[in-house]
Amino acid sequence: MPQKPCKKPGSEVEVLEMVMKILDWQWETVDTEREFNVLNDYGTLQPDGNFSGIMGLLAEDKIDMSGTVMSITPSRMAVAHFTFPVRYFQQVYITRNPPENDFRNFIFTPFSTEVWLILLAIMFGVSTMKFICDVCWDRQTRSKLNTYAYDVMETFGQMLSQGIRDPTAISTMFLEGFLLISMFNISQYYQTFMNSHLTAPPTSQISFYHQNQLIDLLLKKETYLTFYFNYTPEGSTKKNEEDLKRALNINPIVTHDNTEDVAREIQKGGVMYSTYDIELLPQVVSVYDRSFNLIIIKDTTGVVSQAGYAFSSSNKKLCRMFNKALMKMLPGIPTITSRPPYESKAQGLDTTVQVKKIKLSLSTHLQQLFYIYLVGCGISFTVFVIEKVYNRRTNFNKRKVSLVNKSNTGDK
Repeated sequence: MPQKPCKKPGSEVEVLEMVMKILDWQWETVDTEREFNVLNDYGTLQPDGNFSGIMGLLAEDKIDMSGTVMSITPSRMAVAHFTFPVRYFQQVYITRNPPENDFRNFIFTPFSTEVWLILLAIMFGVSTMKFICDVCWDRQTRSKLNTYAYDVMETFGQMLSQGIRDPTAISTMFLEGFLLISMFNISQYYQTFMNSHLTAPPTSQISFYHQNQLIDLLLKKETYLTFYFNYTPEGSTKKNEEDLKRALNINPIVTHDNTEDVAREIQKGGVMYSTYDIELLPQVVSVYDRSFNLIIIKDTTGVVSQAGYAFSSSNKKLCRMFNKALMKMLPGIPTITSRPPYESKAQGLDTTVQVKKIKLSLSTHLQQLFYIYLVGCGISFTVFVIEKVYNRRTNFNKRKVSLVNKSNTGDK
């Protein structure tokens, strides 16, 4: 509340000032933080049946009315008198803006880990069956190890739709035929997924949109709530209300005293549960704070609450007089609340899928493939060194044996 005349004291205070001028009332503001140590607490019903915060001050007649609008609920109406609704609020969630798709590790994204393991098992299983057929039906001049390695590489080539050798047995013909049919479909799926992933990726991935989805994340401890005090949010349904209490018992709210600390907690992965003026949120997901990279999600299935000015329990007559003057102001209130320098309509966050052209780059797209190639080169070089050392030792031993044999022959 302003301590001196101010051109832009706040939209709700500006509406209040206009009504006071119409009524020709004399009024003064009260700093509730300095006088009563009440800050960021509009009023929560306590276990003893009393209210905290501003509602508690109204119930005890310590102030005559609230300087800003508050949500109108049956429990609050029992201890205070509310004016006509001035604003309409929707349940919202403030969370960090999820990062855009990360293409650096996109090579293995088309399939789950389970599918990759199955494909690996198929490759070695088919290779083993080919090796058995080679040993049983074909006369191989290569060693068994080289034969098995050849079968593995050939199977891997077949899975990549490469050429195959002529089958020497009916069993291997059927084996390679069914493998080609299966791998053709899998490779087509892989290519289709990669194309769509590159040309039409979603700009962001929102993990939840509604309260029941948020509760599931809370129960799994994949996120948590943060607020200025320990406050249990209102459940949009009876089931959500029960599940929310259960979730907060195992995953309690993290509280902070100021806005900056709450914003930092949200950046760490927390979610702030609140309400927001419907007039200011034209889209489901909007930008909330660019400096902290926060977004606001409007729960379209959540509770829509009404908010108005509240008078203390002993000022019912004043509330009626205020309402008569307020009726003249109601049509223009949305214009006042949504104009600069007050709150403006939030800019929507683009969550649609858009077709775009993407140039593949090493740092953004092919980093994983480059690492795989480097690892392969490293393994190849290591094997080369081992083979070189092994061959030198083998040749050395052969020459040593040959010299010994010649020496023995000369002695005879």
